Amino acid sequence: MKTIGVSKKTIIIFATILVIIGISAYGASIFLNRWTDEIIQTNTELTRETVRKIMTASVSVIDSLEQQNFFSRETLSKKEWRTIDNLFSAITASQAHSVVGMEGGFYFVSFDEMIGYSWPTAPDPAPAYGPAPRSYPIIKSQIIKSIHLRKSLLEFHSFDFAVFPLATEPIIIRNRIVGGTWARIHVERELPSSKLMHILNIAAIVAIGALGAAMILLWFRRRHVNAIRAGLDLVKLDPSYRLPLESGVYGAIAASINSMVDALIQEQHIREQLERNLHQQDKMATLGKLIAGVAHEVKTPLAIIKTRIQMWQRDLQQEKPEGELRTTVSDDSMELVVKEINRLSNLVKRLLVFAKPTQNKFQKHNINDVVRQTALIIQVEAENKHISVIMECAENLPLLEFDHQAMEQVCINLCVNAVESMQENGTLTISTWISDDGGSAFVQFKDTGKGIPEELRQKIFDPFFTTKEHGVGLGLSISYEIVKAHGGKIEFIPTEGEGATCRITLPTQIKGKK
Repeated sequence: MKTIGVSKKTIIIFATILVIIGISAYGASIFLNRWTDEIIQTNTELTRETVRKIMTASVSVIDSLEQQNFFSRETLSKKEWRTIDNLFSAITASQAHSVVGMEGGFYFVSFDEMIGYSWPTAPDPAPAYGPAPRSYPIIKSQIIKSIHLRKSLLEFHSFDFAVFPLATEPIIIRNRIVGGTWARIHVERELPSSKLMHILNIAAIVAIGALGAAMILLWFRRRHVNAIRAGLDLVKLDPSYRLPLESGVYGAIAASINSMVDALIQEQHIREQLERNLHQQDKMATLGKLIAGVAHEVKTPLAIIKTRIQMWQRDLQQEKPEGELRTTVSDDSMELVVKEINRLSNLVKRLLVFAKPTQNKFQKHNINDVVRQTALIIQVEAENKHISVIMECAENLPLLEFDHQAMEQVCINLCVNAVESMQENGTLTISTWISDDGGSAFVQFKDTGKGIPEELRQKIFDPFFTTKEHGVGLGLSISYEIVKAHGGKIEFIPTEGEGATCRITLPTQIKGKK
């Protein structure tokens, strides 16, 4: 009996589901048919209303053209035809734009041509010259029929997958029919989506019953899932928090999450320590390079000064007959010592730039003025090498806030480097412009020199790095620190062909002063 009872229960449930599905399918069929009729009726009324609006909006224009005997002309020039077509297209678009998918136009008897086509809400790419070729004879035939009957017509057309109501209206001016207007809207684009939407809704209703039992089971599981999710949210706020453990599969999941969080925290600590170590090593390496560069630059002038002083000392210790000059203590020798001392002094001044790149004299200036002044400073040196300096400065640059003296030093350094890298008859192009969003200003120096090898790009801004035979290697590194202090960026960008291109990017609104 128990087996029979279960079997009857199963049959009853199955039969009930079938009845529900059958009733739902029948109801869906009726509902879809009504919905289709409603869509067609609604769009038909919209089409009829649109064609009347188009005709009403065009009456005054057509009347004016009729008074000018426009419709009595046999031919039109291309310019006249284009003007009239644009005029009537604008009228059509103004009346059809409020209904998505509505298109329309005009037909004039005297020219036997359709004109003024517009589909303002067409998806891209929109037709530019008229309705689809297969629709053209249908539209023209109904317009001629409407003109012949001297009354408006509204007919429903379909071919292949196209389904549309077409409304036509004769245009009568001073009791004379000059043409007609038409409007239509494709409803096949709307019907499938509506059917699909409601079929899905009906399927969802049918599925609710089947999902009921599953939802009861899922409710118990959801409690555990929500508990785990809440625990994860707490872990985000407090990394020391751990999910409570319990029995079963969800307990195993919680334990795995706790282990994973512990591992991630440990990995983060290790990564932070490694980053601190690498940062410290990088600082020490940079300091070492700086010290090595300073030592190299200081060693030579100190050796010269030391040698001269020792020569003076020996000469002063030797007794000379009265009136005899000491050969080592001379003006040239002293001038050499003073020159080397000045060399050391200039080196120290340059090194101080790394500690304080600017003098905090941030004021509003025009960067074009700095660029033009720089060009004047290097003009003599450029002319000696027959190098052309081309200025391409944008005139719409806003005033920027920067240290004028420091920024002029940067421009001079870059121009001098460019001139020195070129042979005779080279070209240096200095350009300025502003970004499209107005947030950045650019200054660019482009030369026709020998360029920068790819392997040297990463070292070009390092202190004391130079490819010049008598260079110190501080010009570009000082320029880098100055631009950085202004919140900007300086970089050598890849250049097609010969030469090098250095670009400075400065913010138009500086945030804070360094």
